[in-house]
Amino acid sequence: MTAGLAGLAGGARRAEHRAQLWLLAEESVDAQAARYAAALLGADERRRLERLRPPDGRRRFLGARLLCRTVLGELLGRPPAALRFVRGGLGRPELDPNPWGVRFSVSHTPGLIGCLVSGEGPCGLDVERAEAAGPAVRYGQRWLAPAERELLAGLDPAPRARAFTDLWVLKEAYTKALGLGFQHRFDGFRLGPDEHGRVVLEDPSVPPEAAARWRFALLSVPGGYRLAVAVRRDDAGGGPWSAPRPRYLDPRTVAAGAGR
Repeated sequence: MTAGLAGLAGGARRAEHRAQLWLLAEESVDAQAARYAAALLGADERRRLERLRPPDGRRRFLGARLLCRTVLGELLGRPPAALRFVRGGLGRPELDPNPWGVRFSVSHTPGLIGCLVSGEGPCGLDVERAEAAGPAVRYGQRWLAPAERELLAGLDPAPRARAFTDLWVLKEAYTKALGLGFQHRFDGFRLGPDEHGRVVLEDPSVPPEAAARWRFALLSVPGGYRLAVAVRRDDAGGGPWSAPRPRYLDPRTVAAGAGR
């Protein structure tokens, strides 16, 4: 994994800081992983883990923290347990200190955990099942922008569910990158394809030149999952942008990090 992360390391070489996407199957976070918590997690993280009662919630929380600590530790050449975090907007964890300018976003859904890392600017990740159920589509449409609701209204039920999922994960990824979540009204901005099929942002709260810096990607992974990535490119010299290729973290890497 170290070789794969090397393009993000080295804080001065910002033009080479490509976004990377790492995944961890929830089934990999078995009961034995709990023993890594004491070695890798900070005191606040351990307290939050102890407060979680449902086993699946504990497993996904633990998996998300182990994943981001392992990936960031390898990326930055630091022991995962030595990394320190503060809770930023909406309680999302952020590196502190962060002289490398690295941003990350974590998302999970039953069965899958993801971590997006970027040295280009703010980033957001959302992971969901590939196709929303009918009630979720009917209820969720009220959160969308008028043009997005109009688009969905013209589709048959199956493609409407797929299109709704795509819009939802894109909006989640964007608002997570902003650090605002639902505080940034989902019906107040629009995401849709341009004439080249690329996802573009129309957000009245963002100047057009700032909106043009955002890059989006929709990705599918085995198991019926749909992922959305949002990255703001603050480095104008970064060259062409390509969507990160999802890679799975070997659970043994987590165990190795616990021993550092």
